[in-house]
Amino acid sequence: MKIRTPSQRAYYPASRNEPDRLLCWIPEDELARMVRFGQIAPEVLEDYPDGLEVEVSRAAFDEFGIELGVSPEAIEAAYDRLQEQGRLPASGRVDGASLESVAPEPLRGGPEGLMYPKGPLEKGHRPPWGAGELPEPEMTDGEDPRTVMLDLK
Repeated sequence: MKIRTPSQRAYYPASRNEPDRLLCWIPEDELARMVRFGQIAPEVLEDYPDGLEVEVSRAAFDEFGIELGVSPEAIEAAYDRLQEQGRLPASGRVDGASLESVAPEPLRGGPEGLMYPKGPLEKGHRPPWGAGELPEPEMTDGEDPRTVMLDLK
């Protein structure tokens, strides 16, 4: 059996026991691109040359200097809404760019301060996959588990 990882930025629940804790996987190539465009701190690529798995939270994004053009709160809100609508793949893994493209930024106002728009995410625009399920991320061919374990620091 080989260990496969997403070959592009992806979001997924931390585990079956922590379905409300969202993680983001950023593979090596994506990290390098993000460093070039100033979307992540340069030392992240040095410290995590094989890729970075990070919790989707303001604290974690700030720790690594991650700037995706959409807040972690908006990403979580979009993931939760899509899950409620039954529009996530059964695996729970979703393509990062697709999720980020439908992540609404909060609206100001109301007694709670920040509020997220409610209703179908595609209202006002048509995402490339239509009104159905968001796509899963592409996956690598996989590596032998022994190789993966030897690469861990």
